Amino acid sequence: MIQDINTIWPKVLDELRKRVTEQQFNTWFRHLEPEGVFGKKVELRVPSPIYKEWLARRYKTLVEEAFSSVSNGPVSVSFTQGLPPSSSTFYEPGSAAGASPLAPQTYLNRKYTFDNFIVGQCNRLAHAAALSVVSSPGYTYNPLFIYGGPGLGKSHLLQAIYFAVAAKGSKALYIPCSGFISHFILALRNQQLEGLRKTYRELDILLLDDVQQISRSSSTREELFHTINALFNKQRQIVLAADTSPDALPGVEERLISRFKWGLVAKLEPADLETNVAIIERTAILLNLSLSREAVLFLAESAPNNLKELERVTSFLSSTYAGYRLPLTLSQVKQTLTGILPLKSHAFHMEDILRAVTAFFRIPQAQLQSKSRARSVSLPRQVAMYLARHFTTLSLEEIGGYLGGRNHSTVVHAERRIKTLKAKSPDVYNIINQIEASLQGRC
Repeated sequence: MIQDINTIWPKVLDELRKRVTEQQFNTWFRHLEPEGVFGKKVELRVPSPIYKEWLARRYKTLVEEAFSSVSNGPVSVSFTQGLPPSSSTFYEPGSAAGASPLAPQTYLNRKYTFDNFIVGQCNRLAHAAALSVVSSPGYTYNPLFIYGGPGLGKSHLLQAIYFAVAAKGSKALYIPCSGFISHFILALRNQQLEGLRKTYRELDILLLDDVQQISRSSSTREELFHTINALFNKQRQIVLAADTSPDALPGVEERLISRFKWGLVAKLEPADLETNVAIIERTAILLNLSLSREAVLFLAESAPNNLKELERVTSFLSSTYAGYRLPLTLSQVKQTLTGILPLKSHAFHMEDILRAVTAFFRIPQAQLQSKSRARSVSLPRQVAMYLARHFTTLSLEEIGGYLGGRNHSTVVHAERRIKTLKAKSPDVYNIINQIEASLQGRC
């Protein structure tokens, strides 16, 4: 049994340093922190899900051996992702019922600024609305309600607004809805509701994230309803974000939903390839990471359609290749992210697709790889590119290479065109279905 983790932990780190290279130690173990000890079980805190997964799969046994060596007994290790600091410090102990100072902004990420937000078709409206809020808080769009799936940039936009208005001297607060709920419960328990109301309702701008969590508590929804009314009547700005539209929020009363819809409701769509490329390139610059063009395209098309995951994967590469100055090649990135980056499911090789397409259209494969732009050749070529994007794990560059050395933008254009034709033209729809059936028959 481990008696004092604070005493034994430096010795464990020394033991780990002996067993791995300096780069491995700096990448994987320097940022570990002991979270808790439960008899012979130790829980270690890691900075992100990628670290958690990689350490659990690759280094768990090594860490356990280091612990066992130092403690002279078997030790079981588990990894947990670090959580944000508790919001219970919102009120100063023993503060009066009047307004108390706002807590330090423990939920903020200093990188989430407008300068670091990549604008594309997927988020242009929400971004423009956010800038309008900064220019004329309380007047242009009030409330501004931003919604979209996880990892599409909602928190980034809300925090960018916070940093921009705070720099102008506005009294602003960014907080997840769970924090608002915790503050309300704490104030209720300590008979400090008047202090909470004074604190929130005297803000110049309230930025409330993850509003879908408000469905947990009817009393908190009641408090939020009156808070929004009070801020709106004073022409103070309200910005809200959620995973779903206001109408789809579960368990939320119609009167509160109507408040959410008073101003502008802006949806964030999943990012397209060009936006993903720009996000990766910007993140790499911030992390002083050099990536080859092929590696960037691979990440943009293979990583989950989630901005946070793109940032995490790029950060992971930066940590792994700290101090490495040459651009990472496609093979280096693929090898490093094996088992971490989920790849598209696949059942076919490119050769299977080329054979199926040329057999259906009755043309030689050499024509697909030629420079001809005749419709009798360009349509089959685009169909082959479309199918390759859906049924192989090849990169855009690799697909283009199979079809006469065409570049990635040609492949992207082909996929979009066939998608459009498939939706509008019964003939093209039937062509795709028949070729897919042919491919299935080969398996």
